Amino acid sequence: MPPLTLADGRTLAYDTYGDPDGLPVIFSHGFADSRVIRHPDEELTRSLGVWMIAADQPGVGGSAPQPGRRMVDWGADMEQLADQLGLGQFAVAGHSGGSPHALSIAVHMPDRVTHGVLASPVGPLDRERYATMLAMTELKFIVKLRRLGPVLRFLLASSARRARKDIGGYLEEMAKVDASDAATFLSDPAQREMFEANFTAGIEQGCEGMYEMTMALWQWGFEIGDVRQPFGVYYGDADDIISPEMPKRVAEQLPDATATVWPGAGHYGFVDRDRWSAYLSALTARAG
Repeated sequence: MPPLTLADGRTLAYDTYGDPDGLPVIFSHGFADSRVIRHPDEELTRSLGVWMIAADQPGVGGSAPQPGRRMVDWGADMEQLADQLGLGQFAVAGHSGGSPHALSIAVHMPDRVTHGVLASPVGPLDRERYATMLAMTELKFIVKLRRLGPVLRFLLASSARRARKDIGGYLEEMAKVDASDAATFLSDPAQREMFEANFTAGIEQGCEGMYEMTMALWQWGFEIGDVRQPFGVYYGDADDIISPEMPKRVAEQLPDATATVWPGAGHYGFVDRDRWSAYLSALTARAG
């Protein structure tokens, strides 16, 4: 899809896939990811009756940076995208750090967003000891370095350079430190190809997207309790990136949410065929 030019002149890159006549769903990707992340069999998404709309967040892929952005700002960007696509009411979905982005859309457009689903959601890292529920060592360093902007940028830029030099090796290294997702990353050739493309787009602008999301995960600009739409929250009990306690707490704090645990799933397990089907079917079931 050609990028959208937003009201402030920034470009917003996005894709659509699935069933154009199905339930429209705006999907928000997580930290270090991009609009590319999905189950690679797009016919599966089509068969589930979902039209997915996935945008790169600022500084990711083809979307222009937005230094100093807050989580709440994503809702306004997605309103412009929804208007561009002629959407009336629609659902939202998010994964990991994309989950608060999905919630920001729901808060910004309470009359247009009907419901949503979250996979392995991250909570507001400045509240309720959420930051202590980060499990991966690199993410714990990010928490410690957040107030040292240049140092954090150096760390993230170094990670991005290593990945760009050998994206296949980077994915294999991730599978070692995030063992619960190893099969999700590597077992299926089409899925591996998707992840390599996803992470490549995620670092297309170096560390910019990761840095901007890191900053936005504190002080969202809204409260979890401001979300009034019903949400399904899904998470794996083998997550090596965040503690399963984090999505559990997010579900408890949302005013209208149900939580589902995926036994043995890691942080990225939502893209595996059966879980991807369950994730999207929860949206169409409620819409029906």
